[in-house]
Amino acid sequence: MAEKAILFDTSQCSGCKGCQAACKCWNDLPSPTALNADAPSFTGTYQNPPDLSGVTRLVMTFSEEQGGPKGIKWAFGRRSCQHCGDAPCATICPAGAIFVDEATGLVTTDAARCIGCRFCASACPFDVPRYAGDRGVINKCTGCVDRVANGLAPACVTTCQPGALSFGDRDEMVARAEERAAVLRERGYADAVAYGADEVGGLHVIQVLKYGAAAHGQR
Repeated sequence: MAEKAILFDTSQCSGCKGCQAACKCWNDLPSPTALNADAPSFTGTYQNPPDLSGVTRLVMTFSEEQGGPKGIKWAFGRRSCQHCGDAPCATICPAGAIFVDEATGLVTTDAARCIGCRFCASACPFDVPRYAGDRGVINKCTGCVDRVANGLAPACVTTCQPGALSFGDRDEMVARAEERAAVLRERGYADAVAYGADEVGGLHVIQVLKYGAAAHGQR
């Protein structure tokens, strides 16, 4: 099997958060009830929850900035594991609880092996792995390797109605992202870029960032 990747095209995302719900459902993760950013009143953001946690593997981020051809940059982002090709979390894990799936290149987990040392959390360049204190283990996106092994796409991809998420061979996803970014630049989005082809050994979440890396919360 060729290396796989998720493609996230921010220019097609509607911010519906269906991917967040699908991730919760497939992985049987609870959804704590709280107001935006745990504030007593609406803070002006549609992002909720505010960040990843021991029970949340995927968060869609919302960033509203002035500028762009339409006067406002309504930039959606994806906070989750990027599935690094050279994954420092997997390298540093002393128990083998985080490892690269050989068939897909996705960085997955085995909670039964986790000893709760949290070395992976300190090593991750994207600040992704989170400690689930009630279970004493690290929690992060697994890439749905169980689904992929059975011919299915990750749960988040399957549920995406506007078609902002795709899944397939990594080389194809990189090529599609670069092609889409070029189209966006031709349409006046000068900062549009394809992200993930080379970062940290080559990511397995490739992104089309309509307003540039910074606007969408990427490094």
